[in-house]
Amino acid sequence: MMGPPLPCLILLLCFTLTFPDHSHAMELPAVTLSDPNFALALDVTFDPRTWSLYWACQENITVTSCVATEPLLSEGKPRHRRIRARKCVCQFQPMVLHRGLTLEVNGTVNHQPAYRKLNYVNAGLEGSAAENVTCIIRNASIMTCNWGVGPSAPDDVRYFLYFRDASSRGGVAARECPTYLGTDTHHGCRVDDLSLLPHRIYIIVTGVSQEAEVRFHDVILNSKLIEQLSPPSDVTVTCNASHCEVTWSRPRTWARLSFRDFHYEVDVQRQDVEPGSWNPMVRISSEEQNHFIFLSPEPRPGHVLRLRAGDVRSERWSDWSPPLTFGCQESRIPTMNLYLLLAAGTLLCTLGLGLLSKRFVRTCELLPRIPEIRDKVTDNDQVNSEILRKDILQVL
Repeated sequence: MMGPPLPCLILLLCFTLTFPDHSHAMELPAVTLSDPNFALALDVTFDPRTWSLYWACQENITVTSCVATEPLLSEGKPRHRRIRARKCVCQFQPMVLHRGLTLEVNGTVNHQPAYRKLNYVNAGLEGSAAENVTCIIRNASIMTCNWGVGPSAPDDVRYFLYFRDASSRGGVAARECPTYLGTDTHHGCRVDDLSLLPHRIYIIVTGVSQEAEVRFHDVILNSKLIEQLSPPSDVTVTCNASHCEVTWSRPRTWARLSFRDFHYEVDVQRQDVEPGSWNPMVRISSEEQNHFIFLSPEPRPGHVLRLRAGDVRSERWSDWSPPLTFGCQESRIPTMNLYLLLAAGTLLCTLGLGLLSKRFVRTCELLPRIPEIRDKVTDNDQVNSEILRKDILQVL
C-alpha cells in the first residue's frame, strides 16, 4: 500500500524586468506556476537587474541550490550555472537574458526533497528586438553604440538603451543613454562622460510600441575589447652616421592598460626604391621605453616612417600614425623613368627636325627662280672654236 505523496515545493513565479522610473520602461508579464494538490506555496521572484531568485523565508522550507541554464548555442553546449542559496536568495553572476533562461530550484519542505523547474522568456513579438547591438570607445573619451531595427518590429517602435556595471551582482542602478542617435526610432547612443562607465558593461536595449509588445536585446561587453586604439604619439627619429632610432609613446586609452598589453608595427620605406621593392614591416613587442633601431648609413636617402599599435589579446590595431619623413629629401629618378624620358625626348627631337625640313622645302618652292649667270670666257672659247672650224673647211 502506497503512502501519501511527499510534500512538494510549489513555486509561484513572478518575473518583472524593471528599469529606472521612465514611462517607456518595459515590463514582462508575470509567470505563475501552482499546483492545487498542495497547500504549501513558495513565492519566488526573479529580478533580472541583479540576476537573483528571491523567496520568502520559512522555517520548514530550505532551498539548497539554484541552477540557471542558458539555451543551446550553435557553437557549443548550453551553459549551466549552479550556486548555493544564501539567506533566502540565489544570486547569479551577470548573464545575457534575451535568449531566455531555464531556472531550477532544489530544496526541502518539512525535511522532504522538493524540486521545481521554470522558464524565463523574453516576451514580445518575435523579431521585434533591436539587432546587432555593438559599442565602441574612441579617442579614450567617447562611447557610441549602434543597432538595427528588428525585421518584425512595428512601424512606431522606439528603442531605449540602458547600461550598468556587470562586474557586480547588484546594487548599481542602470543609467539611460544620455544622447540618442538617428530618428525618433533611435538607432544608436552616444556617451560622452565615461567616468561612471564600468569595465564590464551590461547593456540592454528595450523597445516600446502602441501596436505590439517589443522584445529586448542585451549584451555584456568588456570595455578593453571594444576600445578603438589610437596611433602611437610623440613619434621621433634621431640618426647618427650609421643608424637611426625611432621612439614613441604608447596610445592613450580609457581602459587601464600597461605597456605589456601592446605591440607595434613599424613601417620604414625609402623614397628612392623601385616599384615592388618595399621594405617589410617590423612587429615589435612593447617595452617600458618604446624604441626601434635600424641600419641607415650616410649619405642617407629620404625615408618615410609610420607606426601603429595593436592589442596583444586580440587582432585590434590602431590607424597608422601620420607619415614622418627624414633623410635627404632629394631622390634620384628611377632607371625605368629615366629611359622613358630619354625615349620621349629623342622622339620629340626627330619629329621637330622632320617638320622643319618639310617647311624649308615648301618655302624654297614658293620663291622665284634666279636666272643663271653666263660664263663669258667659256662662251668666247666656243665662238672662236666655231670660226676656226669653218676656216679649215674652206681651205680644204
